Amino acid sequence: MKLNSKTNIEQLAKWIDEWQEQLFRYAYFRLGNRSDAEDVVQDAFLKVTSLTTPLANPKAYLFRTVSNGCVDFMRHKSRLKPLEKVTSNPTPSRSDEMEAEEEFNRIERLLAHLSEPQTEVIRLHIHAGLKFTEIAELLDEPVTTIKSRFASGIEKLRQSFIN
Repeated sequence: MKLNSKTNIEQLAKWIDEWQEQLFRYAYFRLGNRSDAEDVVQDAFLKVTSLTTPLANPKAYLFRTVSNGCVDFMRHKSRLKPLEKVTSNPTPSRSDEMEAEEEFNRIERLLAHLSEPQTEVIRLHIHAGLKFTEIAELLDEPVTTIKSRFASGIEKLRQSFIN
């Protein structure tokens, strides 16, 4: 989709309106940081503008791009020192951000007990609000496999609460 016409710009604006919130939630629960998630989502929308061929499924393309962006960001971030450790006087966080970070950490601890494929399906379904058919298309897997991963992942989480 090359953005050289009014129609294409309007289409991009429509996609942003429709999917930006879902993409952000998905990226946030992958990265645990609002600013980083916003950057990854913005980069995904920018990548769409440079495409020269039409997209068969723009939603799947955007989610895959955000997923890849999160992986790239985490890979890059693991090589960098956190700014808080570099500066002697870090800026205090707002309570909202602290609560969101605590929520992120709690969810990550729970999901750490699952396989990566199960975790990805749970994130896409719960955080991004995607249907199982959309997740199947995005991950290029059968819908039955996606449903099975979700169900077995949720069951493992339930069992961890029982024990």
